[in-house]
Amino acid sequence: MLLSNTRYLGEDFALHQADIRIEGSLIVAIEKNLKPLAGEQVIDCSSHLIYPALADCHTHTPDTLFRGLFSDKPLHAWCDDTTQGRLQQQLFDYTDQAVSTSDFHILVLYAYLQYLKAGVACIVETGQADESSQALEECANRIGIKALVDWYDEVPTQETATTGLMRGTHLPEEEDLEQDSLVKAIERVQRTGWPLMTHCLETEFRRKETLRKFGLSTVELLALHNLLNEQTILFHCIETTDKDRVLLASSKALLVHCPISNRISGAHEMALSDLLDKGARIGLGTDFLSHDIWEVMRTTYAELKQSNRAEHYDAKTVWKLATTSPCPALYNGRIEVGKRADLVFVRNALELSPLLQTQGFSNIAYNTLMHTRADLIDSVMVDGNFVIKDGTCTTVDEAALEKAYTEILQRVYGSQLI
Repeated sequence: MLLSNTRYLGEDFALHQADIRIEGSLIVAIEKNLKPLAGEQVIDCSSHLIYPALADCHTHTPDTLFRGLFSDKPLHAWCDDTTQGRLQQQLFDYTDQAVSTSDFHILVLYAYLQYLKAGVACIVETGQADESSQALEECANRIGIKALVDWYDEVPTQETATTGLMRGTHLPEEEDLEQDSLVKAIERVQRTGWPLMTHCLETEFRRKETLRKFGLSTVELLALHNLLNEQTILFHCIETTDKDRVLLASSKALLVHCPISNRISGAHEMALSDLLDKGARIGLGTDFLSHDIWEVMRTTYAELKQSNRAEHYDAKTVWKLATTSPCPALYNGRIEVGKRADLVFVRNALELSPLLQTQGFSNIAYNTLMHTRADLIDSVMVDGNFVIKDGTCTTVDEAALEKAYTEILQRVYGSQLI
């Protein structure tokens, strides 16, 4: 496949003009003028800007069914004995029970469609329902999104269906973590070689729990047991000390910043600029009940501009965070020869203009970050295949999926649904 007349965001997040050749899942050539090969499909991209597809490094699926159910209720009070808490528990129970049914696949596929249409090619999936990892893999494979799926304490014998899927294992949350579950997690990591992932120091309560049980912060505990390395994926990392942050940065673990969910849940903020100053490896995540990675990116930009290093971090910084790979074997986040062809085709709309790129000034990284919306995205390519083409999903029947999803809403909520 030859993409001709492209303007694409390069590694420097400036616009470059060239032709791009794709063979299989890989970008094999980027040159000013490439001649079509015999029988090669040629796509004129002159009316689009091409971005590297994004990574959402922390998701809990399925979650769209829960919209609005957690408003104004702190994390530690979820599922309490109030009308709202009982409704939350009812929905959690439903998703657990639905895992083996077609309903669960519909819920997951509907959520994954929202990610793809937002330009996300790769997710780190922590799931929502018990024993749902296999179903999550099946849905990711069916719709064509790349996924690193958390299997918690399970170790399946069957291989993943495609190279677009990888597996991770879980360290229990701080309130559930005990010495025996810690030992079992260490054994799973050693046996499988999979990435270890967990929510880390998301709240003050969780920090206190680890200190109470182990006399160490979660970060210190991971480091003590050789679990803090470049394969480790830690969500939130909010209640950290300076010592924690030094350990996190030197380990090159992936720290996932989730600014929207942090604010909605009432949690504090990650010490983002300090971690960046220390050289930490950081990605971005939508987490729970949000599928708008662009909102996450823009909020991250605003956070950095409120730091005492505002002049040091800019739109390019946020682009780098949004395209940081949770696993290089799965996703690269760059438009370069030899990288996987995970691309987002955005209409070169007036909403992005004026785009300026002079020798002394460019607003490309800023404008594409601040003004791109999902409805400007025409197509999304994952591993060289269009999963969204001209605004429509190529892998599932959208109309049928939306109809089935609506029927689930009506069945689950019944007369409560307005």
